[in-house]
Amino acid sequence: MNWDDMRLFLGLARNGRVAIAAKGLKVDPTTLIRRVKKLEDSLNCNLFELTKKGYVLTSQGSELVRYIEKAEHYFLEAQNELSDERSHLAGTIRVSVSEGFGSWFLAPLLPDFKAQYPGICIELVATSGFLNLNKREADMAILLEKPSKGLLVTQKLTDYELYLYTHETLVQSAKPKSLHDLRHFNLVSYVPDLVYAPQLKFIEETALSQLSALRSTSINAQHQMLVNGAGVGILPKFIAEHQAGLVRLLQQDIHIKRTFWLASHKETYTQAKFQAFSSWLLEKVQFNRSRFVE
Repeated sequence: MNWDDMRLFLGLARNGRVAIAAKGLKVDPTTLIRRVKKLEDSLNCNLFELTKKGYVLTSQGSELVRYIEKAEHYFLEAQNELSDERSHLAGTIRVSVSEGFGSWFLAPLLPDFKAQYPGICIELVATSGFLNLNKREADMAILLEKPSKGLLVTQKLTDYELYLYTHETLVQSAKPKSLHDLRHFNLVSYVPDLVYAPQLKFIEETALSQLSALRSTSINAQHQMLVNGAGVGILPKFIAEHQAGLVRLLQQDIHIKRTFWLASHKETYTQAKFQAFSSWLLEKVQFNRSRFVE
């Protein structure tokens, strides 16, 4: 037995008419009958009799309704208590994130968090660089490297992949088949001496450094250059493929993997508001895993 089957059974028991019950439960009538039959098979008894007035509960069906309604009562009671607990959580969480992750992934999802936890204020610091957790500049941080110093609790958030991209209009006639074929393209990249994290120095991992360059400290500015036909550039998959227009090039030659780490202060990590945000974020990242890796 599972709760969903019992929920459908309860809907039919309270109504008696398949079509009306199915509409209220937002399932197909055939599905409703099939799931109720599945429940009857698992219990090895008949729960309904089909009459001219519709489906009428048998004695076993009536007994099951009493048990399910007790379970439903406790479930709703728990749901209400947890909802009240969520609404009572309050305070501010300052989160330091990279510009790309903050702009392209986290910011669009924050209204969902706020709806669940209206009392918690999120201060999203999404810049080219990170605030210092050890100096208390932020409460939590999503980093490109696992911290090795300080009293921090760190957990892996997700791997993410980067590829070489260009705008589709630049390769309509023919796609480059080798690194040599890129010699006539501009390279959109970071400003080398202003890169804020060694994990972003991926041009050195490729044979692209000889190309004529357009550079920016901002990943969003680089993205804008590329979607406007500036040349080729390396971008995270979750940015480049979120909208149409950019296409991958030479992915067998240029395929880079990096990792996001979630870090919090050890002494405040167990506080309810930080636990709520961490759990919510991990759930969102897991649900959207295909945006980050193949």
